[in-house]
Amino acid sequence: MKKTLLLFFTMISFTLSAQTTHNLDWSFNSADQDTTIEVGDTVEWTWSGSGTHNLLRLTGPETGFGVDATRYPSGHVYSYTFTTVGVNTYECSPHPDSMYGTITVTSTAGISENNLLSFEMYPNPVSDVLNIQLPTGTEKAEVGVFDYTGRLVTSKIISSNDTSIDVQKLSNGIYLIRVSSDAKIGAQRFIKN
Repeated sequence: MKKTLLLFFTMISFTLSAQTTHNLDWSFNSADQDTTIEVGDTVEWTWSGSGTHNLLRLTGPETGFGVDATRYPSGHVYSYTFTTVGVNTYECSPHPDSMYGTITVTSTAGISENNLLSFEMYPNPVSDVLNIQLPTGTEKAEVGVFDYTGRLVTSKIISSNDTSIDVQKLSNGIYLIRVSSDAKIGAQRFIKN
């Protein structure tokens, strides 16, 4: 029982430390939102106030970012996990003068070299099983796989005894894999074919 509880709390702590969610209000008072985040962080916009709004991507490397042109009322929530370093701009198309912003995505390595987790993965491209080689001394890590839209598609706690991730059911394409352990994080891209 103690081992089960320890594993449970370890999994929760990995989940809490692996990613940050930034909550933004999306209303007529949302002019010039400027947010800097790390690769793998999520931004969540909550529609508030009066009127109906959309959130459209204008520029930036995240091609899956932004909702369609449909306008939503107060209470609607849109969430997106950013996987590519760069600057992304967005606006509400009916209200571009009062509702716009920028999300700047930085590399996790740019924050502190001490917080960078170096890992190897193979094969790449992969068709069925992706293997992760953790650095010496790292016994456990949380692995998250994100699709091109930034959506988490699978996650797993790996250990030095079990370092494989089954990707056979994923659609062909480019994915981001994020590995975190002991307040260190690393990310790489792989191709599923």
